[in-house]
Amino acid sequence: MFKVKKIKTMQFLAKNSIIFILISGLYSCTKEPTNTPVSVYCNIINEKLYSFSRLSDFEKKKFDELKKSRFLKYKNDFIEAAQTFDIEWELLAAVAFQESQWNPKARSATQVKGMMMLTLPTAASVGVTNRLDPIQSIYGGAQYISDLKLSTNYGTSSGDKIAFILASYNLGTTNIRNAIDAIDKKPIEVTWLDLEGYLLNLKTSMDSENYSRGQQTVDFVERVRDYYYLLLAQNCS
Repeated sequence: MFKVKKIKTMQFLAKNSIIFILISGLYSCTKEPTNTPVSVYCNIINEKLYSFSRLSDFEKKKFDELKKSRFLKYKNDFIEAAQTFDIEWELLAAVAFQESQWNPKARSATQVKGMMMLTLPTAASVGVTNRLDPIQSIYGGAQYISDLKLSTNYGTSSGDKIAFILASYNLGTTNIRNAIDAIDKKPIEVTWLDLEGYLLNLKTSMDSENYSRGQQTVDFVERVRDYYYLLLAQNCS
């Protein structure tokens, strides 16, 4: 879960920069246009990250289309908000896509609104006065994820911690904390697989006949992961 890190890509490129320069020099002597070593490497990264995704071809195509038609307008805002609150902008943008498909005017039947689909109490806690304002929503969502990051002190890995943060974003911090406390392990030893199993068997008053609230949270975490991978893949350079 979330084991692919941008830093590994950058470390690889840095360690092999001399080789890339030498190979690039050889390529520059040829008359035929060809891919550079970096672009070849990025193609490999792109292929690997796409292979992690369980999204259908239709979903990937829709993601790519909305990335061009909606996302680019707000990309710098995602980057700046993520830098302000010390989180990955790809993760922030992935949450926004899962929540609203980057639609600043999105609304739900439960009255969550905006790009990051913030509840009224959450919006108030991070100083958002207009949830339908895309910039306020992006910065509010970034602050909320940052706050969850600081308050999440359980899990056996950084990937587990991110999954717990996302689960809390979707289901609420109290519900996730109660779920972790109900698992027969010390909180620091609980993995995402442990929490996933618990959530899939959780029964709540919000469940429908065919879709439980716990399943919804598990799906949220996994789909954000998929969109996160797609953004990482497409931003290798």
